[in-house]
Amino acid sequence: MTAIEGKWKLLSSSNIAEFHDAIKTAEPFKSKLLEMKEAGKTDPDSYLEEIEVDLKENKSVRRVFVKGEKKFERGFELGKENEIVGPDGRTSKGRCDLVGDNRITFTNKVEDVEMQGQMEAEDKTLTVTLIGNGVTVTEIFTKI
Repeated sequence: MTAIEGKWKLLSSSNIAEFHDAIKTAEPFKSKLLEMKEAGKTDPDSYLEEIEVDLKENKSVRRVFVKGEKKFERGFELGKENEIVGPDGRTSKGRCDLVGDNRITFTNKVEDVEMQGQMEAEDKTLTVTLIGNGVTVTEIFTKI
């Protein structure tokens, strides 16, 4: 098991609305996403993310749960370009790489928007950084 794997509870996030404006996230998904993140700020147990890494299959899966219900799941084959349909319906091309056992880096291109970011685990803290069209999001999670 890698250090980044597990269930993570959202502690804080910044610039979520600005980021989704910058990357042109469509409604109604944008409003639903912002609502989910806000719920996580007021009730930390309501928003969880789960990360799995399968080294044999060379895949990573991220799941989002709100109040115990799975709302979103996205998988990537590590080290290769992947084409996926995002939760807002747009098709994107992206790449995820596992760096050591505690960090996943990624790039993603949706229409004319390029994004990059990383998820890095240190002890029981996961820091997620996303950059899209000049706007940076930082989210902090704790392992449960």
